[in-house]
Amino acid sequence: GSHQDAIKKGFAAQKAAGMDNAPWNVPYLPIDPADVGRSYDSVIRVNSQSGKGGIAYLMESEYGVVMPRRLQVEFSGVVQQHTDTQGGEVSASDIWRLFSATYLEAADPVRYCEHHLFEHGKAQGIRLSVDIDGTAHLLTGEGNGPIDAAIHAFRRASIQVQVRRYEERSMTPSVNGGEAQACAFIEIAVGSREFYGVGIDGNIVTASLKAIVSAINRSGHALCVREAVQISA
Repeated sequence: GSHQDAIKKGFAAQKAAGMDNAPWNVPYLPIDPADVGRSYDSVIRVNSQSGKGGIAYLMESEYGVVMPRRLQVEFSGVVQQHTDTQGGEVSASDIWRLFSATYLEAADPVRYCEHHLFEHGKAQGIRLSVDIDGTAHLLTGEGNGPIDAAIHAFRRASIQVQVRRYEERSMTPSVNGGEAQACAFIEIAVGSREFYGVGIDGNIVTASLKAIVSAINRSGHALCVREAVQISA
């Protein structure tokens, strides 16, 4: 774990200095694996003893997802639980499947459908269409921006969540087929517990709304959505 953290930091420093021009200086790696036709996936191995550094590096280098530090810690626990159960090592593609299943495919019972933004005096309004257990619902809210408006829309449906942290980052174009993609990370608080949600989309607002829905579904608080929306309908 500590070795992989050092390698990850070394790669970051090497990238900042210019991979092509700067002398190679990465801890524990005497040469650049790419110079001998090897991928970084074959060098950085992830198993039950690995820390967050190797996982975070493979997510960034192979899929263009730069995770916030707190999400790195949370997701490394997911990977460790998987490796403890299954044994052996996990590849970059295995890590991506775990990430996708944990965050991007967290669509039960709430699934984002579409949204419409509108001006509401000096505030930002939103009409948020969501699918709950196969039934379409329309939530509305106002706030200081799209995210705040969406949170207020859920609160009107008695889904009391608070946004603790929000980050948005661009995914590396060369990694995801050349298409510009935005990745939104939102950590919400439900009572005394905190949960991350992740959304990826070509539109940053859409990515953020998907991240909110992901976090709500992961929190288990979404179970309240069924009753709350039925009451408000």
